[in-house]
Amino acid sequence: MNRALVIAVVACLAPGSGLAQITDFDLEVVASPALGGDSFGEIGQYELLRGVVTGAIDPADARHDHIVNLGRAPRNAAGRVEYRATVEIYRPIDMSRWNRALYHTVSNRGGAGAAETALLERGFAFVRVGWQGDLTPTGSNIVAYLPAASNPDGSSIVGPALEEFIFNDAESVSRGRLTYPAASLEPRGGMLSVRATQDADRMRPDDLQWRYVSDTEIEIDRPSGFDGGAIYEFIYEARDPIVLGLGFAAMRDAVSFLRYEAADGNGNANPLAAPGLPTSATSLGISQSGRMLRDFLYQGFNEDVAGRIVFDGMHPNIAGSRKTFTNYQFGQPGRWQKQHEDHVYPGDQFPFTYATLTDPLSGRTDGLLERCAASNTCPKIVHSDGEAELWQARSSLVVTDPAGEHIELPENVRVYLLSGTQHGGGPGVHTPPPSRGMCQNPSNPLALAQVRTALSVALHEWVTRDVEPPASRFPMVAGGGLVAAGDLGFPDIPGVVYSGSYNPLHLADHRSLPPMYGDAYTVLVGRIDADGNMVDGVRHPNLAAPVGTHTGWNLRRAGFGEGGQCAGTGSFIPFAATEADRESSGDPRPSLEARYSNHAAYVQAVSEAADELVAERLLLPADADAIVELARGSASTTQD
Repeated sequence: MNRALVIAVVACLAPGSGLAQITDFDLEVVASPALGGDSFGEIGQYELLRGVVTGAIDPADARHDHIVNLGRAPRNAAGRVEYRATVEIYRPIDMSRWNRALYHTVSNRGGAGAAETALLERGFAFVRVGWQGDLTPTGSNIVAYLPAASNPDGSSIVGPALEEFIFNDAESVSRGRLTYPAASLEPRGGMLSVRATQDADRMRPDDLQWRYVSDTEIEIDRPSGFDGGAIYEFIYEARDPIVLGLGFAAMRDAVSFLRYEAADGNGNANPLAAPGLPTSATSLGISQSGRMLRDFLYQGFNEDVAGRIVFDGMHPNIAGSRKTFTNYQFGQPGRWQKQHEDHVYPGDQFPFTYATLTDPLSGRTDGLLERCAASNTCPKIVHSDGEAELWQARSSLVVTDPAGEHIELPENVRVYLLSGTQHGGGPGVHTPPPSRGMCQNPSNPLALAQVRTALSVALHEWVTRDVEPPASRFPMVAGGGLVAAGDLGFPDIPGVVYSGSYNPLHLADHRSLPPMYGDAYTVLVGRIDADGNMVDGVRHPNLAAPVGTHTGWNLRRAGFGEGGQCAGTGSFIPFAATEADRESSGDPRPSLEARYSNHAAYVQAVSEAADELVAERLLLPADADAIVELARGSASTTQD
């Protein structure tokens, strides 16, 4: 397009348009071909574009009223608040082969990259936008450059902040980084405590000492009597809070620009404007990014400033019932609330699910779709969790009310529980032996990504062709699929401790540090069979034809906070090879010998389970073939 014509078109646009938010969108091709020069089916090769874009939002726009400290952020000459963000795009070199769909992945802690081969072969344009404003930029990560708020006279805002450190080692002296600089380096400006578990009393023994190394780092002399899993909590006066809520706006505005605008105000062409603008946009968020996506939706950012929908489809994955600790003064988006770690941080309170409910503990009525429903910008949603999210992310609250009773979800929402998986899944059964690390049991190798990819394809087809995705497959109270952890009935396996430990949730008042707690919400887990494997949800072929027990939980071992949940790690407990081995060990679970008459019978069982998932569109054929080949190539049906 002629540059003068572009500028003329820009000048004619309404001041409140999405284009007015993005003031400079100038990317350059940094690799062509990218991805090692690989070619992906009929789509061919991809190229990588990268750059830093600039936007400016109107603080008077009612859509921005809830961005914390926006009114105290610096403004440009036009009275707007500016931000910058990294944008990365992988697009087909031959754009005539582009499927005209924008596939956005929410960056996890600055992570960059394209997508799985199956998605690359479908011809998407893959986009990542920086949103997390507390990261240190590098030459390769995806970040947001967001302003710090200040007082009207330009002086620093000062307020309390909390840092938690768990070192998971046996060192006597350790250092901890502070998210925000300390307002003063005087020792009286901070308070350090230690406790063995989340429920234990906070203590300040005489041999617990600390000192500032700089305004963003402290050094701790760790006391005797506490192991590597001890929780150190540092409360101090911090300064210069980042306006982290602008990260949501940056993601909204960049994607809206790519969807709807031909060029920015400087005449820089939209890199996805030829052969035509995208006809759809979906977003995948995994773990922290899934929590961000739920928060983005809840806070109304799926409506751009022109009132248009940003994402037609959203796929929050392994987020559970949580949101993020982002749009707060002195927020820390990287925190994720687990049973032992980060338990005290905000971002996990009501609402938990997509249906609008009344919370009997807080008295509030709310739901994740309230704002998008008011603006008619609700996307189609595929929400998928692994089994670990039941234990650590209170995922049951996605399908129950706060008291643990069954609810019906809105028509635009489908939910899936990928049974038997740890947080993020493992590398796959019949891969190298899993390790224990600081956990009691070997980690869980059962894969999760293959089902997630199939669900992403189903979401795309739902958005673009109105093809219904597979029916929700999530354990429900109504069918007896969700039970209390204390009533699970886990088998008595020699050498394995089942304590019923999970990540509880209480009504929390975060106006104090640490927070004050009220009554508990009902958190449930998935029912199991006699082997200890989950019955409901989407059962991976290696869970339907198991070689052991796969769980979403694991416990910390001695020396590392023994008995606490071992972060997001699950457990793998292999079956005995023979009945003689089983009987000699006292294992109640049938042996491999009793389950499969020979190796061919095992491979057949895996193949049949894979075919069933393919027929249900919960697994892609290529991934099914890979799973069966791994089973066929295994030396035996044991994990070796």
